[in-house]
Amino acid sequence: MNAESIRVRASAVFISRNRILVHVVENQDDGKVWHIPPGGGVQYGESSAEALKREIEEELGWSFSEAYLIGSFESCHSINGVKEHEISFVYFAEPVSDSSRSFTSIEVVEDNGKEKRFLWIDLETLKQPTSILYPEGLLEKIVARGQGEG
Repeated sequence: MNAESIRVRASAVFISRNRILVHVVENQDDGKVWHIPPGGGVQYGESSAEALKREIEEELGWSFSEAYLIGSFESCHSINGVKEHEISFVYFAEPVSDSSRSFTSIEVVEDNGKEKRFLWIDLETLKQPTSILYPEGLLEKIVARGQGEG
């Protein structure tokens, strides 16, 4: 990403049994473990909802029945030496298949060769000071809506 550009990202929050599906990144810059919902960049001419559908299909091979916007978040941060300015549109989504909730973790390789590991993690784990659910403020929105219960 160009150091003077803004990235627009769409991501999905999938919750099952008080767990959330995340990509785990150990950030060398702040020493925290970042938990990032699946998703990716919005392309020019594409809505965030369209990007969400495309990215979830590309990353996980999933489709979802419906999604609704939790909110938008803006962040200027550094992750593993890369400075980013990002605007994120985050949606709650329900996968079509119940089997989507049955795995513990899944490894995926993106088109660019980058490997990612997604796993279901307990929302309580994200309340630890060494963890962060990215984007910042997302955990509070999930808890406020009562989505992390049951």
